[in-house]
Amino acid sequence: MALFGLGKKQATFGLDIGSSSVKVVELAEGRGGLTLLSFATIALPRDVIGEGTIKDPSVVAEAIKECVEKAGIKTKTAVISVSGREAMTKRVPIPKVSPKELADAIWLEAEHHIPFAVDDVFLDYQVVGEAGNTMDVMVVAVKRVKVLEYVAAAEEAGLEVVVVDLDAFAIQNQYEMNNPGDSGEAVAIIDIGASFMKTNVIRGGASIFARDVPFGGHHYTEAIAQRLNIPFEKAEAAKQGQEVGVNWEDMVPALESVSRDLSLEVQRTFDYFASAAEHERIGKIVLSGGCARLAGLDEFLSSSWGIPAELARPFQGVQVDAARFPAHEIERMGPALAVAVGLGLRRPGDKPA
Repeated sequence: MALFGLGKKQATFGLDIGSSSVKVVELAEGRGGLTLLSFATIALPRDVIGEGTIKDPSVVAEAIKECVEKAGIKTKTAVISVSGREAMTKRVPIPKVSPKELADAIWLEAEHHIPFAVDDVFLDYQVVGEAGNTMDVMVVAVKRVKVLEYVAAAEEAGLEVVVVDLDAFAIQNQYEMNNPGDSGEAVAIIDIGASFMKTNVIRGGASIFARDVPFGGHHYTEAIAQRLNIPFEKAEAAKQGQEVGVNWEDMVPALESVSRDLSLEVQRTFDYFASAAEHERIGKIVLSGGCARLAGLDEFLSSSWGIPAELARPFQGVQVDAARFPAHEIERMGPALAVAVGLGLRRPGDKPA
């Protein structure tokens, strides 16, 4: 049967449409595990995507097309994700019901827990725990207009979207793939993109808390630009360590100020988590996203909260051809590709029952 492709999983690739860049990662599954086939990134002009909304779909579609071509990806089936204020996740306890009754029970409960009109959202759920006569269900609701907007951009680029995920779950997928041994502790995976910070606290293979906050790398860039009176683009290049005639020491006060603000946002997220899960304690922070590569940020957050912090290594459990993908490039780009790697792991119909 395998000779005719029957029983094979559909080939897909991860497409991360961020507010400052488009990123793609293609992984292959084989007997020896996962192998990296390709990856690429293409920068987006500023404000093409603002506050999670695609404001110029044609520009985004062209960037997607260019990124896929740059990576040399031939398959047209993509897995994408969304994040932001139009998406909500919540762990909801409900009386134990049969699988057949679960869907109806979730729709009835959702009206009490989501801040959007039920008719305006795509709703999904996953049972994450059971105890006695109660079951814990992770409920996910995303505004339809948000999902359709991102799907349309990918389709305009000539792709077919076969799975839509959340950024928070994508970073969870890549973390669990790279760290298969469950330590039993709660881990806060924090993805800091250009515009949004996505936090997912996981334990025992399940998400126990997720929250998106409109705070990201652009805050650093804007602070540098304002302090040094330079254009945003030059400040962004300087932040990334490029030689553009800006001394790192001159940027430090702006970087430290924004890092303190970032720390406060993390504190608010941890406070929300503590109120929702009184008996849980976060044992480790894992940082991903383009902003995670900012020099010293992991040490700053670790010292602020007394919790070990480390950078995500999304290719740790993936076979990588060093001749095609030099180790220094994989290490440098890794944290920024965490969402795309998590999406690259998904296949249609792979959701557990």
